[in-house]
Formats: sequence, C-alpha cells, structure tokens
Amino acid sequence: MQELMTLVRRGLAWIVALGVVGGAAGGVLAATTPPVYTAGSVAYVQVDVDPEEGMTGYSYAATVANAATDGFLPVITSPAVAQDVIEELGLTQSPTEVASWISASRVTGSPAIEIRVSAPERQDAIAVADAVVAHASNDLGSLAGGDYPVALKLLSSAQVGAVTQSPSTFRYAAAGAVCGVMSGLVVAFLLATRRTGRSPRAQSPTARSRTDSRSQPGTAATGAG
Repeated sequence: MQELMTLVRRGLAWIVALGVVGGAAGGVLAATTPPVYTAGSVAYVQVDVDPEEGMTGYSYAATVANAATDGFLPVITSPAVAQDVIEELGLTQSPTEVASWISASRVTGSPAIEIRVSAPERQDAIAVADAVVAHASNDLGSLAGGDYPVALKLLSSAQVGAVTQSPSTFRYAAAGAVCGVMSGLVVAFLLATRRTGRSPRAQSPTARSRTDSRSQPGTAATGAG
C-alpha cells in the first residue's frame, strides 16, 4: 500500500491530467453521439367473461389470458402494427424501422406485457409505446375473428413513466475520467520503473576494494629506486 501511495504521489500530475482529458473526451463523445430515448408502458391481457358463469368463467378467462399473452408478443413488434402506428402518429420512418424500436416481454407470472420503445425523439418514444397497445389488440382481434374475447389494454402509460436518454453525458464523462486515471497510473508506473533502471548500480566487491585502497593515506611505495 505504501508503494502504491508513493507511486501516486510521484505520478500525480500525469494521473490528474489524463483523468481530466479522459473525462472531457467522454463528455464530448456523449454530446456528439445522437441521443436515443427509451420509454416504457405496460399492457395486460383482458378476457371478456359473462358474470353469470361465476367462478368457472373467471377460471376459464385466466387460462385463456395466460395462453394469449405470449401470442401478443410477436404481434406488438410486427411491421404490420408499426405501419398502423406510423399512420396514426404521422411518422416518416418505415414500418421496419419503427418495428425495430419496439421490444416486448412478458411480466413473469402474470398476463401482463412490458413494452419498451427506443426512438431518436422523446415524444416519439412515448407515443409509440402507448399507441402500439391498441393497434396490436385490434390486429390480433381481426386475425382471430370478430367475436374474439381477448383484448390488450393499457395498464401503465408511457406518458406517466420515466424516459431515459442514452448516451448519458455524466456516465460517459465519468467513464472517461476513470480510464484517464488508470492510464495515469500506468504512466506513473512506467516512469518509476525507468528511474529505477537508470539509478547507479552497486559497485562490485573488487571495485570497492580498489577504491578503498586508493583512498587510504600513507601507502608505501615499493621497488628499488
């Protein structure tokens, strides 16, 4: 831990500088990337039941709703429903493109479906997430016949739900800053390693003995004059 703190102190300038550069780069990237807005709504499968049938009718309705829920998923994300939504909302995109915005998944253990729409415009994401419910219900009813007792109803509107935006400028800037700090640590480590490699090497025992003998005063001269 002490070595790490020493490394941080020695390379603090690099760590701070690269952290600032990374954060700025992340913010610029988020600002220049086209935003995508995601809105969600929740629908539930409703089955018409004659009240006079009592519990038997409600039990039958629950069984039918459970089976019909999975059948609605591909209808919701189909280009046919997307075409109906385009005509209602006046969108300029193709049915295939609008269909690619939409995803639908079943809420576990219930005849409910969660719908998520990711679009380039906030209002389009909200409007499509709500409109797709009615059109999916109408399309499936038309395919099944006029007396089809199953319908898809809006339970939670996207109008009252949270809309998320990506990329997030804060998250991109934070991620860039973290990457910059990590890069600064690497640079500081490399610089510390280079300094260690350039430091004077310890003298060999032979070299030290020679140095010591030269430094001793009063060494007598040998040999005849």
